[in-house]
Amino acid sequence: MQILKKVFTSTLFVIGMLYFNTSCNRASSNNDLPDNEKNIRVMSYNIHYGKGINGVFSLENIAEVIKKADPDIVGLQEISDSLMTEKLGELTGMRAVFGPSLGRSNGYGDAILSKYPFKWVANHSIPSASSSRYQAMAIDVDLSDISEDLGKIRVINTHFDWLKTIGSEYARLTTIDIIEEAFFKNQDNLPSVLTGDLNSTPDSDVIMKLERYGWINYTDGNTYYTHNSVNPNKQIDYILYRQKDEWRVKNFFIMYGEESSDHLPVVMDLMIR
Repeated sequence: MQILKKVFTSTLFVIGMLYFNTSCNRASSNNDLPDNEKNIRVMSYNIHYGKGINGVFSLENIAEVIKKADPDIVGLQEISDSLMTEKLGELTGMRAVFGPSLGRSNGYGDAILSKYPFKWVANHSIPSASSSRYQAMAIDVDLSDISEDLGKIRVINTHFDWLKTIGSEYARLTTIDIIEEAFFKNQDNLPSVLTGDLNSTPDSDVIMKLERYGWINYTDGNTYYTHNSVNPNKQIDYILYRQKDEWRVKNFFIMYGEESSDHLPVVMDLMIR
């Protein structure tokens, strides 16, 4: 049984590297695309405060993983404070903004990195039945540097409650309503992306509720695992998108083999029309 497990993990690693090597050859290819379609690479990564699966703390390692993927926008979860956010911005050469978990004196929260200018939207507390306190943050990214016709997209980044209890499940489900009220009231036609550690599997009530609100969880018949980074056996990290007519998924992959966190990075190439 242990041998089978090792073979399975090795297979996942090889598949992940094939996806990664193929996808990283995305030409500065926006110049080669039709005028009405441009590529946006989005990444979601729970960095575990910069602590690798081996127990070593290194923001430099996290930054190298990000730079290897070369994303345009990154949603980061489990950030210690604004100083960590600023440091990751410096190391990656990206604009950075911190979304603190409200009610936590130590500044714990999430962050977003972007190659492009953005406008702060808001940061809201979300329900939790555990001792953790979470929030959902949002920015509007200006993509006119890619094409003046693109305008802006809304990026939401969050971390849902984690316990396997009824209370935590209700907290996760209620969070979806809060995101809709906070970020999409009178804005429901804005092309949007949601990155996050949702602590829910693809067949869960949480993902199904998000889909009822119009969020799309990309599927291509393959199984993607994001946790943990050494022996991944479930997907709980996501990049979702909405306004279906505005987007087309060009590529989707997990960066298998990266051990700078206990989670694996998720990367998606989205063609915005």
